[in-house]
Parts: sequence; structure tokens; C-alpha cells
Amino acid sequence: MKKLHVTHKTNYSFEAGPLSGLQQIKKTPYSDSCQMVSDWSLSLKGAKEELSFIDSFNNNVHLIRIEPRTRCLVIECEGHVEVADKFGIRGYENDTIPLWVWTEQTNITRPGSNIRKLVKGLSLKDNISDFHKLMELINRSLDFEKNTTDVKTTAEEAFKSGTGVCQDFTNIFIACCRLNGLPTRYVSGFLLLDKNKIQEAMHAWAEVFVEGLGWVGFDTANNISPDDRYIRVALGRDYTDAAPIKGLTSGVQSECLSVSIMISEQ
Repeated sequence: MKKLHVTHKTNYSFEAGPLSGLQQIKKTPYSDSCQMVSDWSLSLKGAKEELSFIDSFNNNVHLIRIEPRTRCLVIECEGHVEVADKFGIRGYENDTIPLWVWTEQTNITRPGSNIRKLVKGLSLKDNISDFHKLMELINRSLDFEKNTTDVKTTAEEAFKSGTGVCQDFTNIFIACCRLNGLPTRYVSGFLLLDKNKIQEAMHAWAEVFVEGLGWVGFDTANNISPDDRYIRVALGRDYTDAAPIKGLTSGVQSECLSVSIMISEQ
């Protein structure tokens, strides 16, 4: 197993501090058959943790309340996780979530005419090579480019534009698989890059349920299946369910956001 060290710092600067605010934080990984969390901490400046819980998709969630009139909100996570390389195959899980939940399209993944043309003629069933072909096809069809899409961009819109980031590549892969009735889910997490560079966002990939193998991961943005460089943090039907930070604030006129993520091998 590979031991990875993660520091993840999110900084909000407010021109005028919010009157109130609640945020859900999904940045805490969990131990399972592919990874073991050795230690993990969450520290806050300008906010207070109200409670923590496990959501309907088994994600770790921290609910925080932003202190009134604060001008700076800092959310910092740090910890160590040991990860095994299982060639992207997670296998079968003792999961209470029925498979049909992962077959339903969302507003973000619902395919249009362009994605339907993409999968026309592809046989997506139980042959693992078919999913690798789909992953490669999507990877060749899009250029990885920041600031051309956002979290509300649909799979169809991203595919039509020909550009996007990891969440867009993932949403398109999910749309294609669900179009063929296959249970597919969105995963957010951390990725150790070849060089210890500072990253500006968490990573995203997909997992599809394949008969005979169980859940198998596909990182369409990098055209590979996840290995021991990937830390799984949250999952959902699309980005909305697995968003690292989501919530509401009132009284905010403008804000500035900066994110710094550093991942290294120990």
C-alpha cells in the first residue's frame, strides 16, 4: 500500500462578512477495502462545527456555521491515507443503496443528441474493454481546459463545447453508461500527481457496476483506471451530491475564493 499525506486549505475572503451562513463540508475520506485512513483532522477559522453525520450516500459530512460578520473563512484538512492498487476494481460492496439509484440520469448527466451519437454503435455491457474504449473516446473528444465550464455545466454542454475539467469528463462518461442502463456513480477525491505541485481543486472520476467484477473505476480525464495514487472521499449521482463545499450565506456582497491542495507520498 502507498501512504499519502494530504493538506487541503480553502480560504474565503469577504468584502463584508456574511450575516449568517451554513456550509456542508465533504472532504473527509473513509476506510474501506481499498484505503485506510490513518489520521485526519478538520480545522476552522471564522466558523464553528455544528455537527457531523453520514449522508444517504455514506459520505462523511461536517456541517459548519459561519461566524457573523467574519471577513475570512478558512477550512483546512490534513491527514494520512494508505491506498492499495487494485487496478480500479473495487468489487462488490455491502451497500444499502439499490443499484437502480445509479441508473437514473440527473439534470447534469441527462444526454442530448451529441452524447447519444457518441455511444451509438458502442456495446456497453459486461466486457471491461468496452468501458476502456468509451473512456478513451471521451478523452480524445475533449481538451482539458480550466475556466470553460462550471459546476452547473451539463454533460451535453461540455461535450458539445469540446472542453472541460475532470468533473465534465466524468459527467459525460456517466451519461453514456446510464444511457445503456448501467449503474454508474460520480466520485470525488484526491489524486497524487507525478510532481508534488500545488493543486487548485479536488479530482473526480466515475465508477460503473460491471457484472462479475462489481464496481470498477474510470478516470476519463486521464484515460486510466484509479490506482494507489487516488484517495476516495465522496460519491453521488453527479457533482452536486459529492461537492466538497455546499451551502448558503446571507448578506454577502462579494467574496474571493482560493484553494490549495498538496499531496505527497510518505
